Amino acid sequence: MKEIEQYVKEITLGLPDDEKEELREEIYAHLQDHVKELLIKGYSEENAVRQAIESFGNQGKLNRELKRTIFPFYKPIRFVWCVIFVTGFLCLVSYSAMEYYHPEFDNSLPLYSVLMGMLIVTLITGTGEVLYEALASQIKVKWLLNPWLFFLMPSLLFGGIQTPLLFKHPEQYQDSLWLDLYAVPIGAFAYIISRQLFTLLFVRNKNKLKRTTVH
Repeated sequence: MKEIEQYVKEITLGLPDDEKEELREEIYAHLQDHVKELLIKGYSEENAVRQAIESFGNQGKLNRELKRTIFPFYKPIRFVWCVIFVTGFLCLVSYSAMEYYHPEFDNSLPLYSVLMGMLIVTLITGTGEVLYEALASQIKVKWLLNPWLFFLMPSLLFGGIQTPLLFKHPEQYQDSLWLDLYAVPIGAFAYIISRQLFTLLFVRNKNKLKRTTVH
């Protein structure tokens, strides 16, 4: 039953190995039992599988609930990590560009500029995460909730709208100043990367850390 296998895989996506395998076995067994009951009642296999999956619930919502249970502070910690990562990345890009175009100047970043940048990143990404969570509970079309699409596409659209300014007023965007026009899409790209890095470093390695501690 490939449909059930894929459904269970999506429910347990991103969970630690130990919990993932145990949950997969439990959920798969439960769904198989439900399918067998429906087959006895006269449902076709296709309808029985679909009915069993629908009765169990939306896989995306179940996945989020499991992550919330296993990692109660997962999202707040991930958000703080992402804000720090994006702020640091944008500061690095700005500093590197200024060093490249104007190495004769002192291109150090004042602390207040870094803090102001962090505040702006927090407000923009925080708004994005709130909208993402609100839509995640309402929309069942999985591809619409892909983080790459949700966070990157609006920022690319915004950057595209800003691009004519580069041609209308080229004198205002000399050297590295053209990066200002694309700060939002660059930041969005860094934000998505930071989200995936967090999953890779924290979630997937949590099980390895547990094993090391036990041994």
